[in-house]
Formats: sequence, C-alpha cells, structure tokens
Amino acid sequence: MSTRRLLPLALTTLLLGIAAPMAAPAVAAAPAADPCGYFTKKHLAFYNHCTTDGSTIQIKIDRINEWDTTHCVRPGITQLGTTSQIRNAWYTGKLC
Repeated sequence: MSTRRLLPLALTTLLLGIAAPMAAPAVAAAPAADPCGYFTKKHLAFYNHCTTDGSTIQIKIDRINEWDTTHCVRPGITQLGTTSQIRNAWYTGKLC
C-alpha cells in the first residue's frame, strides 16, 4: 500500500483509539426509591411522608374488618402494620 493510503487509515485508527476511552461508562440503574404515600413491601404496609418542610401530617388508615383510624406521621417512612390489617392510607389535608 502507498503512504497516501496508509495515512488516512492510521489517523482514523488513532482517533478511534483516543475516543474509545472517553466514552461514558455504563451506569448501573439505581434501586427504586420508596414511593410517597401508601405502599406495601412483601406483607407490610407503609406510609412515606415526603416533605422538605419537616411537617407532621394526619393520615387516615383504611383497616380491614376494623374501624378506620387517623394517625399523625412525621417525615419519612412509617410502618402501619401488615397488608392483612391495612388496605390503604392517605393524607387527610390536616397538619398535626
């Protein structure tokens, strides 16, 4: 091969060699965060009060085979009981 043909091939190879390490590494997917509000994991029921103001709120808990109750929850996750006891929970619109 002539030098004229090898030069473009050498430059292409050089550029590909430089660009390859600069490619962004694959990032593993972050574990899913717990959702805000009512959620379940396995056989447990939770309420996640997502806030940045530090407020304590009132939630209503829908209990199975019992009267519904209201409770105050602080920011973060509160375990409510088991899914055989709790059907749902929601914010009542009131602060505690």
